[in-house]
Amino acid sequence: MTNSPNSVSSNPNEHPHALRPDWAVHPGAILARYLEANNIRQSELAVRTGLTTKHVNQIVKQAVTISPDVAVVLETALGTPPRFWARAGADWDIYVSEKRSAVSLKEATTWASSFDTQTLIRHGIVTTNDSAMDRARKILGLFGVASPEAFDATWMHPRVSFKRSQAYTVNSQNTALWLRLVERCAEQIRPDTEYKPAKLRRAAAKIPAFTTMPFTTGFEAAQAALADAGVALVFVRQVPETRVCAATWWVGETPVVGVTERHRKPDIFWFSVLHEIGHLLLHPKRTTYLDLEDGADDNAETEANEYAGKVLFPRAAKMQIAAAKSRQELIFLAAEYNLGVAIVAGQHGHLTNDWRTGGSLRQSFSDGDIEKLEKLCRAS
Repeated sequence: MTNSPNSVSSNPNEHPHALRPDWAVHPGAILARYLEANNIRQSELAVRTGLTTKHVNQIVKQAVTISPDVAVVLETALGTPPRFWARAGADWDIYVSEKRSAVSLKEATTWASSFDTQTLIRHGIVTTNDSAMDRARKILGLFGVASPEAFDATWMHPRVSFKRSQAYTVNSQNTALWLRLVERCAEQIRPDTEYKPAKLRRAAAKIPAFTTMPFTTGFEAAQAALADAGVALVFVRQVPETRVCAATWWVGETPVVGVTERHRKPDIFWFSVLHEIGHLLLHPKRTTYLDLEDGADDNAETEANEYAGKVLFPRAAKMQIAAAKSRQELIFLAAEYNLGVAIVAGQHGHLTNDWRTGGSLRQSFSDGDIEKLEKLCRAS
């Protein structure tokens, strides 16, 4: 038997482990080459194997592949190992599937382009050198789905269903992206302790004192206190067009509180954290709550707001804060109630609609603060 040095071996038995080309060859093409090189007609092979001439022709014409039963018959008739044909068939099937997948990925590139690029780069999901198809493949991998349709079924309907103000447009894909990034971070810092509502109540009662600390230090303290109660507290920078302040949902058996830097005000930030804790304590387990700016009110949101307000401000404190007439009075009340001055100033503005008196006390946290929180929470 003569073989061309630039061709696939016509004797599959010679190099059963060497056939690993970058492209795939249908097992029927290999069989056709073997029959030609050994001067065996299809009708003769049919007689020698007990197969019909039509079946042999279908294999040679690549209309069907070589089944395990046929591979065993060929071993007896031709001396070719069945596992060779199995590998050749598997390589061909994978090749065809990859071609089909490439078509689907090409169709998914428009879908993938809707996700915020800077967020994806910041979290190491994609790079600036990725092709459109690479980007689509990596985003699908991030969400653990095979297609945009599977993404909708897995993420959009069960996880990103939320009430929103009709006055604002919310990008649902980027909202799902933010949730997935928080989930990914929560998987890295998941507490070892089982969730205990009683412990969470005690942890929440400590948060007012944490607001007196430097912002990032207070967050670390809150993160540790919640972890002791079995809750993961995660910060992920807001994604454009999402309007998300915070969210509550579950990763396995672990409740997660995710929060953003929206508005960059400590009073809003800490109120959002306690609001989400309120959802965990007051509302059904495993329900997802997305706290959107200007989101529509309902009973659950009202109850969570009331819970956060009670933890931060005893009734007497609210009355005194509302009655304050100067910046100095607000500073004094912050010291009296062991609260951050920004928390007291924000509450004064909320109660009186006077945002000038305590406005300078509502300092914004910085880009450096945000970067520190990301280092504490970003998934490795």
